[in-house]
Amino acid sequence: MAFYESIYIVRPDLTTEQLEQVNKRITAIITDNGGQILQTELWGRRQLAYQVKKNSKGYYVFNLLEGGGALIATLEARLKIDEDILKFLNVRVEKPVRTPSPLSSSMDERSPRPTGDAGGSAMDGDDMDDLDTDLSDDDQDDDGRN
Repeated sequence: MAFYESIYIVRPDLTTEQLEQVNKRITAIITDNGGQILQTELWGRRQLAYQVKKNSKGYYVFNLLEGGGALIATLEARLKIDEDILKFLNVRVEKPVRTPSPLSSSMDERSPRPTGDAGGSAMDGDDMDDLDTDLSDDDQDDDGRN
């Protein structure tokens, strides 16, 4: 048995109950074909990079699967004809990673963003004080321009 990561995007106009039904249908396809879902993550409603089937948003769902090649072929065939699925991608992985992804809505704590000290191009609070954005009437020319 091989491991696969499966991501699919569901239409954004579905209710929570309809989204759960779609996930149950996908789970049934996987289990009926001898596969097993090791991990499921709901990444939530997100903006798409471009419109897909006249939708600019969609619900992202991530599954970590264990199964054979026939399972993936059947899953992809069913995902292609499902009207609720906008796009999908199945990738075979050598070793499954079971840690929550950064996009997972189940993560309570998020890592802080870097402050930019390593790059040297970020401005700190002292640099912001040096910027003078106030323009007085003395700094303007006769026609009101700088």
